[in-house]
Order: sequence, then C-alpha cells, then structure tokens
Amino acid sequence: MSEESKNREEMMEDFEALIEESLQQPQRGSIVQGTVAQINGDEVLVNFGYKTEGVVSRSEFDEDLKVNDTVELAVVSFAGGGYVQLSRRSLNEKSDWDSIKNASTDEKPVQVKILAHVDKGYTGKIGEIDAFIPDNHIDLRVKNADPKDYIGKTMPAKVLKFGGRKRSALVSPRLYLLDEAQKQKGEFFASVQTGDRLKGVVKTIKDYGAFVSFGAVDGFLHRNEISWGRVRNPSKYLAEGDQVEVVVLEVKHDENKIAVGMKQLTEDPWNGAASKYPIGESVKGTVVTRKRAGYVLEIEPGIDGFVPNEELSWLKNSRSSLNIKDVVEGRVLDYDNEHKRVVMSVKDLSENPWHTLKATQPEGSVVKGVIKNVTDFGLFVDFGSFIDGLIRKGDISWTDEPGDLNESYKAGDQVEAKILHIDEERERVSLGIKQLEANPWKELGKLLPSGKVIEAPIANVTKQGLEVELPLKMKGFIAIADLDPANPSLEQFKAGDNVTAVVIKSDGRDRQVILSIKKYLQDSERRETREYMKKLADNDNAFSFGSIFKDKLGKPE
Repeated sequence: MSEESKNREEMMEDFEALIEESLQQPQRGSIVQGTVAQINGDEVLVNFGYKTEGVVSRSEFDEDLKVNDTVELAVVSFAGGGYVQLSRRSLNEKSDWDSIKNASTDEKPVQVKILAHVDKGYTGKIGEIDAFIPDNHIDLRVKNADPKDYIGKTMPAKVLKFGGRKRSALVSPRLYLLDEAQKQKGEFFASVQTGDRLKGVVKTIKDYGAFVSFGAVDGFLHRNEISWGRVRNPSKYLAEGDQVEVVVLEVKHDENKIAVGMKQLTEDPWNGAASKYPIGESVKGTVVTRKRAGYVLEIEPGIDGFVPNEELSWLKNSRSSLNIKDVVEGRVLDYDNEHKRVVMSVKDLSENPWHTLKATQPEGSVVKGVIKNVTDFGLFVDFGSFIDGLIRKGDISWTDEPGDLNESYKAGDQVEAKILHIDEERERVSLGIKQLEANPWKELGKLLPSGKVIEAPIANVTKQGLEVELPLKMKGFIAIADLDPANPSLEQFKAGDNVTAVVIKSDGRDRQVILSIKKYLQDSERRETREYMKKLADNDNAFSFGSIFKDKLGKPE
C-alpha cells in the first residue's frame, strides 16, 4: 500500500472515531451513571465514561458520600473548563414529577412533607417538587387547628392539580383521609356482626355516654351500657384515650352506626337476685329516682328495688314521701323481671296502726288531745295517734247549736273527747265531746213531762216568743199565742226575767220543749176552782150563794 493510501485510511478512521465520539457525547437532561472520583469541599467530581469528568454539588446528597461510590445523575449543562455539570436534584425532580403524574392518573396518594404555614395554607415538598395545601385541606377537622402540629410532618395526600412553568402541585391530605375512612368503613361494616367483641379507644365522653374509636368507625357506648349499676357520670368510669373492650349490641348498616356495651362482658347481677334477696326478707336500698307509681332504689349495682306508693304507709291518704339519696329498708314482696326490680314494702316492716289503734284505743275510749285546726264543720284533734280525729260540730253539745266555732275554740286548746267510730276503710276517726255526758234528750220524758210547771229564766226574746233556759242546758220555747191572754205583749219581758209556765210538749226526737204561760194560768184557775169546790163538798154545813161569795170575796171592810 502506498504511503498516500495509508494516510487516507488513517484519516478516515480518525474521522469515524470523531463522529462516534460526537454521537456518544452526553445530551442535556440525559441520565448517566458514574463513579465518585474526587470530593473537594462542596464539589464532587464524577467519572462517567467520557473524556471529561462531571461535577455535582455535595449538598445534593443526603447520604455519606465516598470515593468510588456509584451514583446516578442527570446532565444539566456543559460548564467551562471542560466539565459537564451534573445534578442529583434534577434527576429526582424528574422522578418525582413522573410519580405525581402517575398518582393523579391512578388516584394514588403522594407523600408530602409540610414545611411552613403561609397565607391561606401550607407549603411543602413532594420529593423535589413544590406543593401547596389549602388550610381547609390539611386535615379532617381543621377548626382551631394549630399549624405547629403539622410543620415537619410527612403526610399522604391526594393530588388535586399539577403543572405550570415551575413544576408544582396542589394536594389535599383531607381528601385522602376521607377516601381512606370511607374504604375502611366499608370493610368494617362488611365484617362486623352483633355480638362481636372489639377493642377500641375512648374518643369522646359526654354526659349521656361515650364514643369509642375503632379506626375509621366510632361506636356509641350509652352510659346505661357501661356498668350493670346506675351510671350517672360516665367520666367516673372512663377517660379519653382509654383502651377498652366492648361487645357489639346493634349494627345499623344503612346509617353506618354501631352501638356497643361494656357491661355485657360480665354476668348480669339480676340473674342471682331471687336467691340473694328472697321474698319475705328485708333489704335496704338508696332512693335514686321517683316514678308516678312509686320510688326506684338501688340495692346494689345492677339490682334495683321498687317501692310502690301504696307500700309506703298503712294510711291510704298518707302524704308520706321519700327523698333522693334516702336509705330505705323494706320487705321483699315480689320480682319485676321485665324491669329487673325487686318489689319492696316499707309499711310491712311496721305493725298496721289501725289494728294497734283498735286494740289500745277502741271505740268508746276517752282520749285527750290538742286542737290542730278549727273549721266550719268541726275540730281536728291530735290525740297522739297516727291520724287526727274529727269532732263534728253536731258532736260538741247535746243542747247548744254552735255558731262560729272560732269564737269558742282555737288551735292549741286541749280537749277531752270520746272515740265514737274507727273507720279503717275510709281512714277516719270520729270523736265527740257531748258523748262524755248522758244524752239529756233521752230522759226528756222523765225530766220534763207534759203538764210539769216550771219557773225558768228568759234566755232570749224573739219576734216569735220567748226562749227560756231549762235544766241540763236545754232550751224551751213559749210562743206569743201561749202568753197571758190578758197581756200578750212581748215588751213586758226581758232576758233574765223569770217566768212560770207549764210543759205542753216534750219531744226528745225533735229536741223540742214547748211551754205555755196561758195554759199554766188556765190550769191554775181550774185547780183553784177544783180545790175550792172540794172544800165546799167537805163542809158539813149547808152552803148558800151568800156564804160562797163571803168566803170568796172575804169580809167587807
């Protein structure tokens, strides 16, 4: 081969090598792999198989970097001095941006690190890509949220929007949490059943119960389901954050709600109530509430007692009552299985006072007492028994008809009376004052028979006649027609004057004594005439009209 041909061939080989080298020259944005050749302060030299070395900032590496470490980088530019400018961050940005696009398409979450709180939201990073989270998208509950609780946290979020000249993304942790919660709720309600035992955390405590969190689902624990005993304040049994085990009582699939209970994990104390508190035995309880029909007591946690109103006292119309927190003892009568209550009687622990009264103070007994109340119809008297006795107006006097009782009696006065009648059914005790004495009207016929002449003081002068006072505080009456016919005027009489009259009617049933001055005068004349005629008849001497007049008129002066 000639020298010229040889040179031409060598030139062609060099030209092809230059073309090949030119074709293999790294392009801006291409990804290369190399080996750390040297670390000079903040610069790292990387040998990536080209004539020139690449240079990258040390700050782009989080990990410890050593010579001969293999790294993957992106070509940024061709710097002066023959170096190629490489970047780890640019490579990550491309990867992060691709992951954001894929997440938006596949509706998968991205991980965003919260860096700062700014106006109307939070700034963060998704790898090397800038992100923004509006205030109301940072969490499920944002009211009164403290930004300090989120700064520095990395949170899963849903991509809402991405793009722009400067690559950035708008994301929402809240929407991600909502999607996850909905997914978890569906899985939870697809598997949960009544009777299941679950473990959860007490989330919130209210007066009426507590809410227990099972992750995406909250269950309601009513205060009556916390303990078999009476729970007034759930916070005395639970605290927020407590780990608890519960039993599922009810599942509402259409509402995504469940009700749970704690007491169902232990045996119901009511199951042993009958053996522990047999009928006939006495038991104590504390009054917890009042119902229309009676009082509910707590005998022990999980076992209530019930005292019906009619079992408080032997008195049907008694005003006996119980107060909340009163400790009450009663006798077991029965069991109310429907309401899980022991039926009790307070009055059964004491003797029936009606029986005692009839035994110690039977009808006819004389008692002493104090007037408690004066009414229009009688007197209520406390005579030391369990109920007041009533002295009716008509049982105060045999003879007087009392007018206003307040004029003769007042509360606090002591009186003596006789028990007339004990009416257990109607719960009444009748007393009488007048019954302490014999009924004068029954002896009226003997005391004041018709025809008996009486001298009596005038008690009252009325338009109809005279009222006169008789023995045993009785009253008699002389009508105008029964006054002296010779002088029938009432003006001649006044109270206190004595008059002589004869009884013309004595009626014990109607309690009337009618007298007559007129008849007394007439009877007196007849009696005098009879006596005189008898005197004449007994005289042996013959009589003449002259002697009669002589005896009758007397001797002339």
